[in-house]
Amino acid sequence: MAVAKRIGVWFDVGLENALAVRAALDGLQAEYPGADWVLLGPRESLFLFEMDERISAYIPLRALEPRRPAQSRLSFFLEKKVQYKKLRGLQLDLCLGVSVAQIGKQFQHFLKLLNVSGRFICHDLSVFLSSPRPELQAGAQALALATQHYRVSPPHSLKVLVIFGDAPGQSLGLDAQWKAAQDILAREGVAHVTMAVLCGKGKLQARRLAQAHPDWLRLDLQQAMGFVAYADRVISFSPDITRICAEMGRSDRLVLDKKDS
Repeated sequence: MAVAKRIGVWFDVGLENALAVRAALDGLQAEYPGADWVLLGPRESLFLFEMDERISAYIPLRALEPRRPAQSRLSFFLEKKVQYKKLRGLQLDLCLGVSVAQIGKQFQHFLKLLNVSGRFICHDLSVFLSSPRPELQAGAQALALATQHYRVSPPHSLKVLVIFGDAPGQSLGLDAQWKAAQDILAREGVAHVTMAVLCGKGKLQARRLAQAHPDWLRLDLQQAMGFVAYADRVISFSPDITRICAEMGRSDRLVLDKKDS
């Protein structure tokens, strides 16, 4: 049986990679019992591990974030260099790369920078998700906005959350999604309905949505997970929200699951 004291798990940006790590952890911990586990991944995925007791630390990698506005290439390079020096101070016994894409060369470059040995694990997401894992729990950061929002709602009302997708490549536009949602809401009866759009950080996109639908909330994935935790029904037009519901054990609350939207 393998023995190691401190093991890093590296993964790239994207919800699927983060879910792959969540699903792989139990098996890896059985393979390396007693080790401390340090996740090395994108800042955007931190919220998915906020309540995960299986890990001792989560370190967001600067190299997986874009340059800040007006930041020079040299400043960005130096930030990454300083972080790599700090990461070498972790003195990892081993580092494992987990991914749903064939990016082994990128992981090998990371190992070289940290001067540590490791191995790369790559499967389709469905293979990772076939492993047992604890239910995803929403932490304080994810719940903050939803808690504030639902504080003023009637305490015993049915909470219905409608989440539209506005990502590039959506097969249904917002107008078509809204029409489909209206048909479903008509069957739900009296309820406290929250309309929200899962969108990125683009300022132009946010301004356009605010003008077209001023009463809709604009949520990132972390905030959306907090709303899912409160909702009694979730009408989802986003594959990411469908996955989050499944990880939280709330698939039974999905009223609409548009797999191709």
